[in-house]
Amino acid sequence: MENQPIGGSYPKIPSLGSDMTNTIQNAQELKKAELQGEHISISEEQLIMAIDRAVQAVQGPATVLDFSIHKSTNQIMVKVLERDTGKVVREIPPEKMLDFVAKLWEMAGILVDKRA
Repeated sequence: MENQPIGGSYPKIPSLGSDMTNTIQNAQELKKAELQGEHISISEEQLIMAIDRAVQAVQGPATVLDFSIHKSTNQIMVKVLERDTGKVVREIPPEKMLDFVAKLWEMAGILVDKRA
């Protein structure tokens, strides 16, 4: 995928709704349309492109972001990895914390099942 600058240009977002027939081309126009009560909808492709540009902006020259979903809690986890070694620098939220939450949910479920 080609790199696109952050903040300079935004994907063209077709306006749905009242009398806005042209497309929104920057953040100021988007804010103005929202203030006027317009409902702005974007496609999945535009959303994915925007997220991809945000991820590229956050990643440093020495780090990579890895997004995953914790199986037990269905929460999104982000790992910051060293680009060269793949070593985990940071986890947001920490996987151990999500494991703990999942165990608490399991224990709470067991108590509720036994009482009922």
